[in-house]
Amino acid sequence: MLDLIRDIEGQPAALIDNAAVLERAYAELPAWIDSGDFVVTGMATSLWAWHSATIVAQSAAARLTLVDTSEYLRYGPVADDASPIVITSRSGESAEIVKVLDRLRPGRGVIGVTATAGSTLAQRSSHILAFRAEEAAFCNTQSFLMTLAVALASAAGVSGRRDLAPVAWVKKTADAVAGIVSQTSGAFEEAAAALSGARVALITSRGHLLGVAQQAALDLQEGMRLAALPVPGGLLRHGPLELIRLADSAMIMLLPNDHMAATMIQAAQDVIANGTPVIIFSASEVPSPAGSVEIRVPDLGIELAPIVFAVALQRLNVALAEALGMSAIEPVLIPKVTRVE
Repeated sequence: MLDLIRDIEGQPAALIDNAAVLERAYAELPAWIDSGDFVVTGMATSLWAWHSATIVAQSAAARLTLVDTSEYLRYGPVADDASPIVITSRSGESAEIVKVLDRLRPGRGVIGVTATAGSTLAQRSSHILAFRAEEAAFCNTQSFLMTLAVALASAAGVSGRRDLAPVAWVKKTADAVAGIVSQTSGAFEEAAAALSGARVALITSRGHLLGVAQQAALDLQEGMRLAALPVPGGLLRHGPLELIRLADSAMIMLLPNDHMAATMIQAAQDVIANGTPVIIFSASEVPSPAGSVEIRVPDLGIELAPIVFAVALQRLNVALAEALGMSAIEPVLIPKVTRVE
């Protein structure tokens, strides 16, 4: 568990240390894709980290297609597509990533986003964005944070968003992350106590935080073997809400300061009225409903919300593991790098 804590504590420094990579993504990716159609692909953590960035790019009419690598490989036009492709993988060696590289059309532009400069992905890329992410524990902490940051910088560059150039946000985001890491209010421990008796947890979010919710669910599945289900807020009442009728259920809500906050708060109030524990991670300006367990997250704007919310959720992982009496997070059925599709 100490390794995980140290990994999380190292994240403010990781953002600063990778500033040059983020600046390169912002400045050079538009030329690498020739400002035309391009594909972004990855698996699990690497894919989800691009969700918010995809919204940023598509809001500016950038022609970006985000696709799961395995689905693109087995059902997509991988052998015929000539558009530039951004392939994201922490290890650069996952089975699906290597297979896609083998199937790409000759001469196709490949931008590799990876933490492993000597990997198969890095060696076969036309251009490499190699970030540094030191992780001793099993959980994806710094690698997820840095992929979120690289994705945002890339999308901002493609979209011409000068307000999202890394120079405008790296330092203030690192400071906000440091504040989350050092927070001693007891909120994480209170949330862990509320969640520790659950066997099923809905993690609900909307918009820019959907990818973060998916990653948080993965962490709880792998680490705590908790049946954590990421549910987009718009689908919450289309079936998943029935699960809160289970006596051992709980809900985690990610609540940024955006135009859907009031709708999400109403959903939280309905769940609380059922007697189900509700843990809300909310931006500092957003009120949380009475009866919820509240964890406040700095409000840096909607595009930077995934980074700060992700770190807060990682803090919850530590607190929950401690509440469950776990000394380490050690999955037994999956390796750190998935070599089998």
